[in-house]
Amino acid sequence: MVLKRKFYTVSALICGSLIWGEFLISCKSKKVIEEPVPVVETDYPKAYVVNGGSNTISIVDLNELSVKNIIQLTEIGRFPHHINMSADGKKLAVATPEYDFTLGHTALHNATDKKGGIAVIDTKTGGTLLKMALPNVNFNAVFSADGSEIWSASATHSGEMFIYDATNGVLKTKVALGADPSEVVFSKDGKYAFVALGESSFVYVLNTQTKAIIKTIKVDAFPTNVWAGADDKIYVENKVALTINIIDPKTLSVVEYLDVNFAPGQMAYNQTLNELWICQAAQNKVAYFERKNNLWSLKGTIITGDDAHAITFSKDMKRAFIVNQRGNTVSVIDASTHTKTKDISVGSQPNGIVLKE
Repeated sequence: MVLKRKFYTVSALICGSLIWGEFLISCKSKKVIEEPVPVVETDYPKAYVVNGGSNTISIVDLNELSVKNIIQLTEIGRFPHHINMSADGKKLAVATPEYDFTLGHTALHNATDKKGGIAVIDTKTGGTLLKMALPNVNFNAVFSADGSEIWSASATHSGEMFIYDATNGVLKTKVALGADPSEVVFSKDGKYAFVALGESSFVYVLNTQTKAIIKTIKVDAFPTNVWAGADDKIYVENKVALTINIIDPKTLSVVEYLDVNFAPGQMAYNQTLNELWICQAAQNKVAYFERKNNLWSLKGTIITGDDAHAITFSKDMKRAFIVNQRGNTVSVIDASTHTKTKDISVGSQPNGIVLKE
């Protein structure tokens, strides 16, 4: 896989239209000048942003807050969705469904002919290490805690969990789940995998050693996703009920509830501030809540970019990075002041982010 930086002449800009990673030129006499950049990435703190519309991963320099390189994923599959990094920071896992999730999860029911997939990318070179095919569309692909396995669930009415060897891509086993599983996340200790079943009222818990379903946890009806918090809690996103259920992996039970007045999206917990930040799905805002006296209360909202879709905090919890799917940007937020400091332009329809610091 080749990484290239492209420069454009002024005359070409007049005649063409710019899309991420390419330049479409209508005037034959105009030239696009390509200048290769080193394939091997140097060591600097970075963010990897996966762009579903342009089939790319933008590599953002976290010191300069600008895109340094682009990994092209065109040969891997269409509509890359969500991104995960192995614990050693050497590999990225990206889901490669044939379905465009910007069309909505409801339309997925009519996309029964679409397949899923997983791509494993070398963080140093941008090269593709492995490609695995799934029979149906999948939301994400995630490394196990020890990096030996990759887990992904097929999002159908008879969904299954697929578990692959992360070294050679061989399917180790699959587990029958149920209707419409979505995101797969792990507890911090790596003992359990959690997945919400969208056509139910349950989150399923799998033992990562035995690969068996050990518990079904009752949550609000039609849970849309689960997210792992830095506080080792599992946060259940309920876009239909407009609620959050909070699961404690130690007891494998719901310990708290949170009502919101918007459709919740991806969320992240800031341990330093004791705040839960929640993307307001299809909006340009992130809401942040504080826990006091065993209750969560809304503290405020932050204007980000169009369609705040994914969120992560820096290791020191001082900055938040919000992926804006329709805005094609990543908003950088000062966590202590709750103010936006910059918007970084990335690829088309970004939908996931992971940091390597």
